[in-house]
Amino acid sequence: MASSIGQPIDAAASARGGAPAGIRPETAPQTVTFLFTDVEGSTRLWEQFPTAMKQALERHDAILTGAIRGSNGEIVKATGDGMMAVFGSAIGALNASIAAQHALLDEPWPETGPLRVRMALHSGEADRRAGDYFGPVVNRTARIMAAGHGGQVLLSATAAALVVDQLPEQVSLADLGEHRLKDLERPERLFQLVHLDLTTEFPALATLNRRPNNLPTQTSAFVGRDAELAEIRRRIEDEAARLLTLTGPGGTGKTRLALRAAAEQVDRFDDGVFFVDLASVSDTDSVLALVARAMGINETRERSPLEEIKLHLRGQRVLLVLDNFEQVTVAATTLADLLQECPELKVLVTSREALRVRGEHLFAVPPLSLPRAASAARSAEDLSRFEAIQLFVDRARSVRPDFHLTDDNAAAVAEICLRLDGLPLAIELATARINLFSPEALRDRLGSRLKALGSGARDLPARQQTLRATIEWSYQLLEPGEQHLLELLSVFSSATFDAVEAVASGLQQLAESGSDTVDGLTSLLAKSLVRQAEEETGEPRLVMLETIREYAGERLDARAEFAAAAQRHHGEYFADFASQEWASLSESKRDSPPEALTADLENLRIAWRYWAAQRDLERLNQLVDGLWHIYEVRGWYHATIELMTDLLDVLSSAPATPERWQQEVTLRTSLARALMAIKGYTEEVEDAYARAVALFEGQRELPQLFPVLRGMASFYQYRADFDKGIEIGTEILQLAEAQDDPSMRVDGNLVLGSSLAFAGDLPQGLKQLDEAIGLFEAQGYRPRRLRLGVDPRVSCLTTAGFVLWLSGYPDRAVARADRGIALATELDHPFSLAYVLFHSGFLHLWRLEPRLVEDRALRLLRVVDAHDFPIWRALGTVLLGAATSALGKPEEGLERIGAGLDLYQGLRTPPVFWPLIRFVQAGAYVQSDRPQEAVAMIDEALEIGGPERILSPVFLVVRGDLLLSLPDPEAQAAEVTFQDAYDLAARLGARTPQLRAALRLYRLAHDRADAKERAGVLRAVYETFTEGFETADLIEARDLLADAPS
Repeated sequence: MASSIGQPIDAAASARGGAPAGIRPETAPQTVTFLFTDVEGSTRLWEQFPTAMKQALERHDAILTGAIRGSNGEIVKATGDGMMAVFGSAIGALNASIAAQHALLDEPWPETGPLRVRMALHSGEADRRAGDYFGPVVNRTARIMAAGHGGQVLLSATAAALVVDQLPEQVSLADLGEHRLKDLERPERLFQLVHLDLTTEFPALATLNRRPNNLPTQTSAFVGRDAELAEIRRRIEDEAARLLTLTGPGGTGKTRLALRAAAEQVDRFDDGVFFVDLASVSDTDSVLALVARAMGINETRERSPLEEIKLHLRGQRVLLVLDNFEQVTVAATTLADLLQECPELKVLVTSREALRVRGEHLFAVPPLSLPRAASAARSAEDLSRFEAIQLFVDRARSVRPDFHLTDDNAAAVAEICLRLDGLPLAIELATARINLFSPEALRDRLGSRLKALGSGARDLPARQQTLRATIEWSYQLLEPGEQHLLELLSVFSSATFDAVEAVASGLQQLAESGSDTVDGLTSLLAKSLVRQAEEETGEPRLVMLETIREYAGERLDARAEFAAAAQRHHGEYFADFASQEWASLSESKRDSPPEALTADLENLRIAWRYWAAQRDLERLNQLVDGLWHIYEVRGWYHATIELMTDLLDVLSSAPATPERWQQEVTLRTSLARALMAIKGYTEEVEDAYARAVALFEGQRELPQLFPVLRGMASFYQYRADFDKGIEIGTEILQLAEAQDDPSMRVDGNLVLGSSLAFAGDLPQGLKQLDEAIGLFEAQGYRPRRLRLGVDPRVSCLTTAGFVLWLSGYPDRAVARADRGIALATELDHPFSLAYVLFHSGFLHLWRLEPRLVEDRALRLLRVVDAHDFPIWRALGTVLLGAATSALGKPEEGLERIGAGLDLYQGLRTPPVFWPLIRFVQAGAYVQSDRPQEAVAMIDEALEIGGPERILSPVFLVVRGDLLLSLPDPEAQAAEVTFQDAYDLAARLGARTPQLRAALRLYRLAHDRADAKERAGVLRAVYETFTEGFETADLIEARDLLADAPS
């Protein structure tokens, strides 16, 4: 290009800090010009002249700093022996580079000799964060600089266009043509700065163009795959690895990965890197013809194509990339021959199956990285770390430039990528429709992956234009017996070899195909249609990508007779399997479900749905115990409810018998209990319990089943009908004695002890709870079939903690609650953990320890985030509000408590919980200086809880405090209330609220004649305590009594 008059360099400009002119201090993407510099051969110079090089580099830094700042630039950072600078204008960057090169030439260098510095300029948008810059423009500038030589200044086409009309005198730009740069998909047209006083002759640029290659230019960005590229690089650089095959099903991105890996290797193969697409050929001769053509080898009559290729490659260091080898596996032996004759040749192959020749190294290309689940709680920033989501965003922006991953759409994008197995092709096909649908709408249309994903780019091979065509390409290459086996595998979620072999053995259609099941599975594995995954048990399992499974399922459905037989044999196998595993679990007396049962959970669910549709009660009964146990341990109560609903539906058409009554009342009681566990005390729960109670009470002359009794006990306790609870607890203990069942005794003592305690008999209630704890600690505990809700051991410890606190043992109370948390954690039982965390938090609230309350509330809400427990989310939010308020943020605390109460919309909170919630609310209103509203709340708590319940003294003390904090304090009414609390606590044996009442009565009488009498009462209660002397209540009592009259 011709030069033109431009602005002179401002060499006299003084150094100044801050952002250069034209650059905003810190914003989202802005258009700037980057100048990158690097000292050529600096490693060698440091080795030869370690002392002199230090001095030389100091001068280098001073020269570049002066040139950059003198042209209104900002030094972003040092980059080894170079610099990264940014300018608000391209001409400023150019002027800085000219000034720097002149100064470097004029400098009297020490023994190192002149430092030769290569430089590069590129302009575009970049993100600025924490004083640094990020983005593709930065990466491209670095690659342009790496292509140059010492003393050379290179400009991108963008930067050249910005300066061409402002060039200084004696400056011009030389067009060096288009070059492909390492790691960059799009080639760059490069220009060299030419100045009469600077060096103008340089070697060829160090770009991919320098060595022979025919690697196709990519039109879209390469995303992720850092780990895979590192592994492929390691293997290619291993001298022993001459043939590396990348395997995987269609759509996993084998070709793109191979091209990227090959581009990284161009510098290592002096004689070239050549790409050959074999998709259009099917025989060895055609393969050789394509290879020869790619490398520019002409055919001759004297030698065969193979001999010509051998002659050409013998002694040459070449990397050959052979794509889509799966349909020309007949050429594998010829390839092995070529490798043997050409010792410097390396071959990188992509194929859906291994070549199976000596010396072959295999690398299975996985799908792009994915989150385990698309939780709505995960942020866009968190999810954007995964490669599949990165690819979705990149390709979506090519269709809709304004697309961004946000917290609002991130979960939908993650769900799309999960449903598409992280397959690059499937994701690209999905994003082609992002201009028509939002991520949420696109997700909802992916019920059928194959139907929802239409055609992709027209320049893709026909077999990749749709996901269906990609999979069908592989399917058509299978033998008929292999096709049948693939279709059968679609019935399984995943499976062991034994399970597939057992199901297949009973299928006539497979027998008629004459194929051996093990041989067929081995072939499907080799062809990447099935993968082998190692389970935690160490037993390998066969898995299919869901996209392939859906296609195989469609093919199976087209063979109605085969499909019916396959589904029935699958259902029979897993019903028998579940029954056997449950029997084994029952005999072993273990808590956790067998690993084999857990590993096949999805197959058990498939079998359940099949037999529910068939209305086969016998087969469902084989499956129910195993599924129920897994669901209960994991806290999957929605799934448990589905089991019971299906069984009740099938049971409704069964003949009326005592056995049917027993199963129905058990299911209805359990259904009500499960509904209450996840929803709280809703109308639906009350109706479910009403139906169960009608059955239960209507057949009291029949022997009662333990699950029924246990379910009814929960119902009565939630309703605060403790007399009924005492009756049921006694009945459970009688049943336990009759059956000599220690574990049932634990439940009986728990029900009886908690009912007695909450009915007002604290000593006897604690005795029963301690007996239950002693039983399971001495003899263990065997969970029973059809169990639901809180683990009885955790409940025993938690309830005992409450009773101990009320009874005046605050330290033992915390120890019990902490043991409950530890046990629930050890059992890995989420519902039990939610329960004990809430109650432990409440215990610390009573102990006036808000930081511990906050800890328990936050931990509870983390459990809730992973499970659908609405009642615990509501209670946890309320508890967190109480902690927040007590920690000095009353308005924020009230807001959180209100949010928790909003979660109760549509819930009828069990009476056992509602007084506690009103107690918490009242405390928060006091913290917010709104005692009038708090009085009404604590009165409601007292009304619901009843006048003689064990929590009534606690509530009465709070009511007295509220009366004293009114704008017009009601001291007389407060004293009466404190006296009522004291008297009731004394009758109940509730020493902790009794102490609190005595403290307040003494404070009121402090300046009165009866102060000595009140002090005596306080001292008498205080002296009954044997622990808890570091708690707030006992510290206050001790301090008051130190100065009290005796």
